[in-house]
Amino acid sequence: MRSRLRGRRVLWLSGGVAVVAAVLFSVLAMAGPSAQSTANSPLLGKPAPSLSGVPLRGGPREGLASFSGRWVLVNFSASWCVPCAQEMPQLLTFASTAAKAGPHGPVILMVAYDEGDLSGLRSFEASRGATWPAIDSPGATVRWGLRGVPESFLVDPRGTVVEHVSGGLNALQIQQFITRFSGPAS
Repeated sequence: MRSRLRGRRVLWLSGGVAVVAAVLFSVLAMAGPSAQSTANSPLLGKPAPSLSGVPLRGGPREGLASFSGRWVLVNFSASWCVPCAQEMPQLLTFASTAAKAGPHGPVILMVAYDEGDLSGLRSFEASRGATWPAIDSPGATVRWGLRGVPESFLVDPRGTVVEHVSGGLNALQIQQFITRFSGPAS
């Protein structure tokens, strides 16, 4: 009788473990990409697509060409995007470090992902103390092949897209990309 009872317990325990394993496998199989991933893009290694627009804070049109000869992190964002809000402190840290490099150092160029969210994005940036350029560039999301936000592209001083990250970035990661693509002579 005891061995029969023990056998049932082992059977139930084994069944429970199998169910948990099956559920875990299903969840992992159906999960989307991680919050951050270096992504493939047809733009990698090619000249960056045109990008210019009206600054969210007013003023004359500006864009990627305004920063020729500099590293530019093109960051697509929206005020309603939770991962964008989570990434903002890291962008602020990177911008602070980049500012120490002087007027020829790296720069962030934020691009509005949602044209219906311009005032929201303006407020979002201002409330967090972001001072980098932010523009509305209609059609940029199509030209740059965006799938969602946040998405960022690192453009080297020659205007070539060298990195694409889907999801939030951190300041150290951005600097590591620049160091990696700068080569030993820079």
